[in-house]
Amino acid sequence: MLLSFIVHTYSLRYWFPATVMLGTAPAYLLSWWVWRLCSTVLPLRLYHKLDDRLYCVYQSMVLFFFENYTGVEIVIYGDIPKKKENVVYLSNHQCTADWIIADMLAIRQGALGHVRYVLKDGLKWLPLYGWYFSQHGGVYVKRSAKFEEQAMKKKLLTQAEAGTPMYLVIFPEGTRYNPELKNVISSSQEFASKEGLALLKHTLTPRMKASHVAIEAMKDHLDAVYDVTVAYEGTLDSAGHRLPAPTMPEFLCKECPRVHIHFERVAMKEVPLEPLFFRRWLHERFEIKDRLLTSFYESDDAQQRSRFPGEGRRSALSIAKTLPSMMVLGGLTVPLLLTESGRSLYVRTWVYGTLLGWLFNSSSKMSIDWLGFGYAAAIAFGGFMGYKRKGSVMSLVAGLVFGALSAYGALKISMDVRDTSISLLSSGVLALVMGMRFKNSGKLLPAGLMAVLSLLMFVRILFRIMM
Repeated sequence: MLLSFIVHTYSLRYWFPATVMLGTAPAYLLSWWVWRLCSTVLPLRLYHKLDDRLYCVYQSMVLFFFENYTGVEIVIYGDIPKKKENVVYLSNHQCTADWIIADMLAIRQGALGHVRYVLKDGLKWLPLYGWYFSQHGGVYVKRSAKFEEQAMKKKLLTQAEAGTPMYLVIFPEGTRYNPELKNVISSSQEFASKEGLALLKHTLTPRMKASHVAIEAMKDHLDAVYDVTVAYEGTLDSAGHRLPAPTMPEFLCKECPRVHIHFERVAMKEVPLEPLFFRRWLHERFEIKDRLLTSFYESDDAQQRSRFPGEGRRSALSIAKTLPSMMVLGGLTVPLLLTESGRSLYVRTWVYGTLLGWLFNSSSKMSIDWLGFGYAAAIAFGGFMGYKRKGSVMSLVAGLVFGALSAYGALKISMDVRDTSISLLSSGVLALVMGMRFKNSGKLLPAGLMAVLSLLMFVRILFRIMM
């Protein structure tokens, strides 16, 4: 009993902040959508200004949990500029908490709303967040041969020309360093050896494409490059071996007592833009990171271990910068959950916001199945009207479920015309169900109409499969 209580108490240290951060997302996105619609007739610069303020509110709430709630101590080596700058932020990458470290530095510079990320392409499918990160100026990239240089360059150039404040976070290693994944480290070192580069022990070999494209595209917009090296205290075992860095859940469970951040500002005039020289420069920056991390984990002087060389200063984040944001977002979310219509809007925001986000992130590279999406909208609308006119909760639930399923099927077809299984299943089941309802009731609306539409959709998909 006692052990069970301890386990549940420990898990609540993670589930409580996770629930708040995820639970407030619909209210935040609804606020952003209202502003986006209102700003369509306003200058783009004005839209970005308030969008950055909204983003700052949400990320401040996130930092309330990752700093004030956890009580983690932040130790900074180097001087962070007091004024805001347009920068590219380059850091080593060990865990999911690394994204939060960028926010921790940005808020201390008053630039939290300007943070934008270069992210792995797969993250664009995150519900709600995947679409919004792109809207906020983030860039999704694929690895190696699939890297789309022109698409990234075009997006960053557009933002630079619009004068968008930029705090672009990039992890050049491309994947996380984990000391337990020996094959990944070995493969990275083999690549470095093949390219004639120095072997790195505590970081992976940096890949230059995304960093070079970003810096080259925005060279006239950027003030500097921030070279950041991060180490998490508590990642050294009793035998002196390096352990994996804490995940976000572990971080929220207060398993990291202290984060050490080495900061160096590199002026733009010191960054070579010619690709060959840039590759050497970037690798040299990671050689410096590797020496810093080697000192952190392997210093012969026990007093110098678990710290970077030089003087570090503790930097506490005032709760006055974070708690108000949590209260604002909580104040927007709670009223939604207290009423039936609010809960309905809340759920729809999660479902339809996610589907629209997937559609947006895919539309530039696919032939959109507009007929399929129209069919999905008709189903959802029919369910809503059934609820509104007759108070039928079953109609509402069925409309939302089959509408979402049909929209997802249309999305899958839009991405790959051969991926018809979801649409075929949903239209077939609905044709059968609504056909039986029409037979029993003899009513054309809604059963007869939905049966006909579903049957036509089913036949259409079968025809596409045969073709």
